[in-house]
Amino acid sequence: MPKLRTLCLICLAAIICGGLLAAVGEQTRPKNQIPTPGTQAKPGIPAGNQASPEQHKVVVRRVFEELFSQGRYESINEIYLPNCQVHTRGRNQGLQEAVAEGKGWRNAAPNLVMTVNQISVQGDIVTVSWTARGTHTGRGNDLVKPTGKPILIHGTSRFRMANGKIAEVWNDYDRNEIYRQVGVPPKIGQLYEAGQDLWAAVTRFFSGNDDRGDTAQLSR
Repeated sequence: MPKLRTLCLICLAAIICGGLLAAVGEQTRPKNQIPTPGTQAKPGIPAGNQASPEQHKVVVRRVFEELFSQGRYESINEIYLPNCQVHTRGRNQGLQEAVAEGKGWRNAAPNLVMTVNQISVQGDIVTVSWTARGTHTGRGNDLVKPTGKPILIHGTSRFRMANGKIAEVWNDYDRNEIYRQVGVPPKIGQLYEAGQDLWAAVTRFFSGNDDRGDTAQLSR
């Protein structure tokens, strides 16, 4: 009996000690912290992380594969920020104007395919070396008389990324070469571009649209 009583006391002491240790552990365990402003997870990006270089590449590739090569303009709002600006050899365009011009090239060459030759990322800048191929069988961007001639253009584009989307673009390619390849004098092409820029500026002035509003209409 004395041995049994001693054994029971030992078991009781062990249970009590175990309970105390569990209580202490619960009090010292870190509580779930409430995220501070700016640390909430972005769609597709884990909380506390920035978009990776590979994620930047995926977004930029969609420009060449979905928009230019496939004409899937419904993806625009997923790819660009609404106030994105596009710079092409001294010409500055808002997103709506740049997209309208891109549609014009596809209208002029419905079989247009833009190939990414090389892509690299440094910080928030994605640089792409690309090639555009197509046939002038349609009408667009003042190429009003289809000639059936092939178009082959090489260029480079830089994309500044922000919040997982494209915030700014710099394009470098010879637009005059496009006109020369289809038999249009470059001067006529330049006059067309100047007219388009003037019309866009007038439209923005009277509509009060500064390309920072809703871009839903771009997908149509």
